[in-house]
Amino acid sequence: MQTLRTASAKRIRPINSLDLNHYRSPTLRALAWSCFSTPLLQASAGLSEAPPLPLTPARRHWLDELDRDDRALREHLQRRCASPRLGLVFESLWHFFLEQDPHTELLAHNLPVRQNGQTLGEFDIIYRDLNSGAAIHLELAVKFFLATGAGKLPLSAWRGPNSADRLDRKLERLNRHQLQLSLSEAGRQTLHNLGIDHCQRRLRIAGILFYADSQAAETPGLHPLHCRGHWLRASALAQQWQSQGSQFDWRLLEKPRWLSADYERALPINDATIQRAQQRPLMLINPSLDRCFVVPDQWPKPVKP
Repeated sequence: MQTLRTASAKRIRPINSLDLNHYRSPTLRALAWSCFSTPLLQASAGLSEAPPLPLTPARRHWLDELDRDDRALREHLQRRCASPRLGLVFESLWHFFLEQDPHTELLAHNLPVRQNGQTLGEFDIIYRDLNSGAAIHLELAVKFFLATGAGKLPLSAWRGPNSADRLDRKLERLNRHQLQLSLSEAGRQTLHNLGIDHCQRRLRIAGILFYADSQAAETPGLHPLHCRGHWLRASALAQQWQSQGSQFDWRLLEKPRWLSADYERALPINDATIQRAQQRPLMLINPSLDRCFVVPDQWPKPVKP
């Protein structure tokens, strides 16, 4: 039977030795997780390497200082990211980090690449590593995928809450389009206009992979320490919510707060939550900041291969 774990249950949360429970500010949690959580995949999966920006003691101290006073971070998001869309918030958190870090210089972001009046795409981020002097083209992605099977699974078996969204399709677009921009003639000219004749390509994919309790899944190329959650169906949620009563410690985490792991502002489960979960997937969170997706009983809907 699919079950929701309580906050006291054993957790799997190795995130580069980063414990989000250490931080008081939800906004700072979003920054720390976005920039320093373990990526979903290893570079050996045929991807460009992650940016060379580890969580050093100096950066950990910087996070601690921001946690004590996060006004600069909150003001940055208010000025630079009016949209609640997760991808745009994720990118804006990276902009803040690269602007603040003494070892990096943010040169451009969301930089369009055009040819003959047509937009071919855009560079998510161009920054300079001040230690090596290298210019780096960094593509960003934040994704949440659920395992739709057991045993050894192909990348196509990992689907987003919208079941048409698949991990293999996302990676193909990143590899074949976004990461190729800097190799195109128009992309090289765009970089040349910034005074850059060569740049390294890097990819940062943050996210959480959700497993069904009854399933053991394995996919080659996944980072062994990737962030994990679990998922269950709406009917199972209804049973546990009714049986556990006041002991039920999971809450509804609305999408704008998926990055911040803000349990305090998450909403208690009620009848309306159960009804919504039968219509579309919802994310839950408990006091230990564990995550769970609740999906309609008929999820996933059939999609074209």
